[in-house]
Amino acid sequence: MESGLVRKAIEDRIGGKPIGEVAREWCALGVTGTRGGRPNPQAITQILTAPRVCGYRANRGELLMDPETGAPLAGAWQAIVTPEEWTAVCATFSAGSLYMHRGSLSPRLTGRKAGPKYLASGFLRCGAEVAGGGTCDQPMGGCKSTRSRKSPYNYICNGAAGRGCGKCAISGPLVEDAIARSLFPADGQGKVRLPEPIRLRWHAGEMGFEEKRKVIASVLTCLVIRPGKKGSPAWDHSRVVPVWKWADRIRGAEPQV
Repeated sequence: MESGLVRKAIEDRIGGKPIGEVAREWCALGVTGTRGGRPNPQAITQILTAPRVCGYRANRGELLMDPETGAPLAGAWQAIVTPEEWTAVCATFSAGSLYMHRGSLSPRLTGRKAGPKYLASGFLRCGAEVAGGGTCDQPMGGCKSTRSRKSPYNYICNGAAGRGCGKCAISGPLVEDAIARSLFPADGQGKVRLPEPIRLRWHAGEMGFEEKRKVIASVLTCLVIRPGKKGSPAWDHSRVVPVWKWADRIRGAEPQV
């Protein structure tokens, strides 16, 4: 495995790139494992979080420490990244994914609590059609984008792990604008009516990230993302379809036409 490839993957991951996207890039470059297999997210996670990438030695899941200084022992090979960068990339994964911290009860290396980076993370489902009928319905994750100032990050359906179709992507700011429109429609005639103080604080920028996610979770089961049309420059808010909680009661309360 070329050190430059590992270094770039670590830098990209620290910058917010999904590990599935790294796996797709490695596959496109023709990278294979020692047994000829194609790289997958789990294997790449283990490579990026292995202590040897920053020069540290480890044995059976534990760093080898100098008994006199208490500092980690360095190996006789050239480090690919600094210890600080290794710690930073480890902090982007859940504890059970790390090279040295497998298992749900294992502590994180930095003690930093894992959490979503993007407002709609965990709420989006891919609405692309799949073979045989129906929709993909797999979760969509957020990732940074350098192609557009208007959309500095996107939500994508990850097809690298063999679960999602990989056919659907959408601008992050578009999704979050559509969420706000659904929760607080301009005409006040939405599916649900949230308290006025919540609307005012949301639009004034006084509501924090976690509180916004709690508001979304309180009324929405998920949001289905329909595929966009290629070459369309305008934002299409109808691509974001909210699935409301208590949908049966909402429909029952609507006036008959």
